[in-house]
Amino acid sequence: MSPPVRAAVAPAGEASPPVLLLVFPFPGTQALQSRPIPRGGFLLGRGEAVFEQPFEDPAMAPRHAEVRIQGGRAVVSDLGSGSATRLNGVALGESRVLEEGDVLRLGDTLFVYSARTRVPESAGKPASDEPELTGATPSIEAVRRSVAAVARHPRTVVVTGETGTGKEIVARLLHRSSGRSGPFVAVNCGGFTDGLLASELFGHVKGAFTGAVGEQQGLFRAAHGGTLFLDEAGDIPLALQATLLRVLETWQVRPVGSTRDVPVDVRVVAASNRELISLVRQGLFRPDLYARLAQWIVLLPPLRDRREDIPALCRALLAQIGAEGRSVAPDLEEALLVHPWPLNIRGLSNVLTIALIASPPDLPLEYGPEVRTALEDNQIDEMELPPDAPPVTLDRACLEGLLHQFGGRVAEMARHVGVSRPKLYRMLWTAELDPSKFRVR
Repeated sequence: MSPPVRAAVAPAGEASPPVLLLVFPFPGTQALQSRPIPRGGFLLGRGEAVFEQPFEDPAMAPRHAEVRIQGGRAVVSDLGSGSATRLNGVALGESRVLEEGDVLRLGDTLFVYSARTRVPESAGKPASDEPELTGATPSIEAVRRSVAAVARHPRTVVVTGETGTGKEIVARLLHRSSGRSGPFVAVNCGGFTDGLLASELFGHVKGAFTGAVGEQQGLFRAAHGGTLFLDEAGDIPLALQATLLRVLETWQVRPVGSTRDVPVDVRVVAASNRELISLVRQGLFRPDLYARLAQWIVLLPPLRDRREDIPALCRALLAQIGAEGRSVAPDLEEALLVHPWPLNIRGLSNVLTIALIASPPDLPLEYGPEVRTALEDNQIDEMELPPDAPPVTLDRACLEGLLHQFGGRVAEMARHVGVSRPKLYRMLWTAELDPSKFRVR
């Protein structure tokens, strides 16, 4: 049995070693256990004390797999365990080079690989009551620090991130942490015509337009003393952006049809699932308005970039839907870890709700047919190709050409082609192509 090894810090001038994180069984209230991969590698198997405690998984063989450093990259090999080693949900045949976020399963024990040494700063618990901010990865820690840094400053904030990452959750946390006594008011800026959005934001006087039978104060005045959350700010019509800029510079609103300005005291938080700076470059968003809104930016990471947070997120989300303490079966945990999550935390919450309904009471949530269907519905594997991407036919010859083009770097290939990395791995393995053989040593 190997002696337990604690995380070590690389000497100055020496690159930090990659790490393996133990993510399932979930360590409860403890922080995720992280083990730097030494140059000589290590053995993974039942009874081996690679982490704080020896593995006790009865489904794991005593000599199950080996992880070693080869040519500067981490390589995993099955040792003829008899119970297959799985990488990203697929049985491992030949040795494979590990890439950022890869999910490794031995028996009923799951790991996530990271090329960057990390020391979690928390035990995977949220800094608030919001389960969406649960996690111990550097990216979500950075979000919590960013929110804490700006919360009490009266600055406009842009929250950016993909659909379902929790942008409104962050906006509400900013409001609660700001010390402002007024209300939190939210509006989705998409789907309004110029006139209707102007009326919604700034209000209108009686008779300002057909149907204006009375005065409306507008959301800026409704949020006086508090926070106004402009969701999907990238959809604000160009014609209205100049008016919004004036409000943010003078903190006065002029209701539609009025000649009188009304002072307001509002903290504005804007969000978009499209990068506003990209819209500026395309001429779809005013650069002066962007500069006025983006006095501080909070960037929410996609769920696929922080897979090791998924077990903690599952437990937090289950508690939110009234299933605190329910455990998750290993098959379901693996499926959740390898999924690309185009709908991010919103998609994860949906799948967990379905699993809860479909699983027998008082038993671990199972990876049943209802959950498989839900994951397929949330797959959206074929993402939209970038505008300049050539049409790609993913036959064996094309895959081989891409491997040569990108030097075997599967993550870059997946972004270029527009599919998830797990799906591209499945394509490569079906075509019997090994990415590691195309990498430049």
